[in-house]
Amino acid sequence: MLQKWSFPTRLFAIYSLIIILVVPLSNFVLYRYYKSIAYQTLSRAFDLEVNTLAEQLDKVIVAADSLAVNTLANPSIENWMKETPDANSNSKVINIFNKMRLDLDVDPDSFNRISIIKDSGTFLTFGASSLNKDQAKKRITSLTWFDDVENKPMLVLPPHRDDWDSKGKMIVSVIRGAVPGTVIEVQIPFSYMEAMLFKGNFTTNGKHVTVYDDNDEIIYPSEERVMPSGPYVTAESRFSHGGWRIVVAQPMDLLLKPVRETGYWMAAIAGGLSLASLTMIYFFTARTTRPLVRLSHAMAQLPGDEKTNVQLARLFANVDGKETHNEVVHLYHSFRSMLERLEESKQLAVEARSRELQAQFLALQAQMNPHFLYNTLTLIGMLGMEDGNDEIPKITGELVQMLRYITYDSKELVTLKEEVDHALCYLDIMKMRYRDHLSVQVSLSGDLSAIRVPKLVVQPFVENCVKHGFAGKKYPWRIELAVAVSESGWSVGIRDDGGGFGSDFLQRFEANRNRSGAFDLYAQSGGLGVMNTYARLHHTFGDKLTFVLSNGEAGGASVNWGMKTGEDADAEHIARG
Repeated sequence: MLQKWSFPTRLFAIYSLIIILVVPLSNFVLYRYYKSIAYQTLSRAFDLEVNTLAEQLDKVIVAADSLAVNTLANPSIENWMKETPDANSNSKVINIFNKMRLDLDVDPDSFNRISIIKDSGTFLTFGASSLNKDQAKKRITSLTWFDDVENKPMLVLPPHRDDWDSKGKMIVSVIRGAVPGTVIEVQIPFSYMEAMLFKGNFTTNGKHVTVYDDNDEIIYPSEERVMPSGPYVTAESRFSHGGWRIVVAQPMDLLLKPVRETGYWMAAIAGGLSLASLTMIYFFTARTTRPLVRLSHAMAQLPGDEKTNVQLARLFANVDGKETHNEVVHLYHSFRSMLERLEESKQLAVEARSRELQAQFLALQAQMNPHFLYNTLTLIGMLGMEDGNDEIPKITGELVQMLRYITYDSKELVTLKEEVDHALCYLDIMKMRYRDHLSVQVSLSGDLSAIRVPKLVVQPFVENCVKHGFAGKKYPWRIELAVAVSESGWSVGIRDDGGGFGSDFLQRFEANRNRSGAFDLYAQSGGLGVMNTYARLHHTFGDKLTFVLSNGEAGGASVNWGMKTGEDADAEHIARG
């Protein structure tokens, strides 16, 4: 069925299928990831909220216990407890209670009363009490927790009715043992602790709060609650005083409600993006394939000879051109018919020449001597052993710059400035390697950025000076690099004071040069880099290129090449393009 579709239709169908698969799948994966992160974040926030609530409730107990401890440490109260008074009131002690409460900054709402109780029946309290002396004495004898204080330094009683008030207000008692037979009780209104739960919305939003005592018995709520069915998220925290434990449970649906709402928005956005993408793809495919459709129609009108029509009929015997709307098939018919009218010999010549140039360029890129890299890395290791050597970053930076220039930049034509900078990096590294044994003289003039040359045409000659020119020659060495650009042309000159070119090499080079650039590069292994570089320069600039290899009168090799501008339009366009 796809063969009968037009090319724009098939292209739109393929892109639409990709969008329909990728966008929802990406949205699903993103939502699952967001849900996982959000669940962890909300769970941590829930735990922190429960811990904060436990700390707030625990602070109330700690404040009450601090009041009891300070009461025990007061000398006046301690003397009163050691005495055996008959009265259950003492104004001096009551004043001391009030002053300590103010000094400790105890919240009045968190304090109900403070009482000193003796097993003899003596009872002294700071706070309202409806019991007389006899009633208080009788009540003391009925207390079940009085003897438990001897086994624990501090006792926290769960919510219970006030023993000293006939109204029976619900309170939480914090009890400390004093001198033998005497205890101090600090009462906290349970309504104050309940208010903290309501204030923190812990009894709303579907949260269920349960408080356990040190025996894991439920002390809040007073009545058992029926928990709705479904998964829950729970968090708990233990009080540092009294051994109480608080557990808060919340339905998973309520906890993840914001996540679900965000998921709905993400789905809506994904749907909108999919619709917008499909619309853009439709117009993109229609606009992009419009020239192709027109070209197919135009080329289909080209007349073909009888032999060509027979070959095409055999090639597409299984394709019915009348039933298909595939413009590519029609385009292929017309294009094949046109190609078979071309001269086959010219096509073969173009392909052969292209392969030859590509092979020459790849061979030049592969010529970088690995020993140069090994020596440079060895030098870096030696310099790294010396403390405070600033040459290390310079060497490594220039080495990285050279490697990037060679490997990452695929342009065959670069500016002359880029080529010179690449060669200067090499010379800097060689200068640091050979120190004072090598001197380098560089002369640059004119706008080097205005000239474009093939890549890797300067550094190979410089490297040739170090690798071959100075072989067998004692120090010191000298290399001169002169590059000039002017209105009349440009030139590059490289000179050393080494052993120079051999006469056999110069003869072989001239013989190859007379073949109009069609070098037999593999006939002789020596001088491959020089011949390869000249071939690429000659291919770029043609016969207007000046290229001279020579030996100086005082020794050493000299390479000079360049071009006079304004003499040939095509060559000038390449040189300054």
